[in-house]
Amino acid sequence: MRNSLKKFAAIAAAIAMTFALTGCVPEKRSGAENYDKSYYIGKYGGDLDSNLSVFPDSVEESRVVLFESSFGEGLFDTDGYIILEYRCDDEQIAAEEERLGQLSMTIRHYDGQTFTNEVVYDDKSYQYPAYITNDGFDSTYEYALIDREGGRIIYIYGAFVLPDGFPYKDYLKTDRSAYKKDSLKAFTVYNHSFDGGQSWDEFDD
Repeated sequence: MRNSLKKFAAIAAAIAMTFALTGCVPEKRSGAENYDKSYYIGKYGGDLDSNLSVFPDSVEESRVVLFESSFGEGLFDTDGYIILEYRCDDEQIAAEEERLGQLSMTIRHYDGQTFTNEVVYDDKSYQYPAYITNDGFDSTYEYALIDREGGRIIYIYGAFVLPDGFPYKDYLKTDRSAYKKDSLKAFTVYNHSFDGGQSWDEFDD
């Protein structure tokens, strides 16, 4: 009986490890008609480490150049990405830049302390200027690229797939070595440590 239990436990552990490493078949969505920011927050919110504040709440389907997502749920994390490429005229870009530039997140500690993080504007790391809400913290990235000359805004969310696993490499950082940095030292508006990096509070705690 004891040997049988040990064998069962070993098999179960092997299955769990395999699932953790490989995850399940990714859920893929595409097409302007399937853009639904609330869907991702509702289904994957616990793993996103984000409320996708960079992304617009809704879109005009006729202005969507590309919308695609792929998410695979493992035992401990969700790997995947969202990309929305959106056509904009000068006035629309200016209005969206105003919205993006005002993004912030206040993190609340259980003892009453608060800290407010603000979006970062970066015009050097990517091919286009970027508004960044997550720059690799916990291996997660979220940003909007502003292609003023091309009349586009490209919204990106990626978790555990960058840079090698990401299918749209033109929208990654030009210096790929930046993705090898310590993820807990990276910037994010969604988390803050009140004890010098020993623990982290999230925006939705």
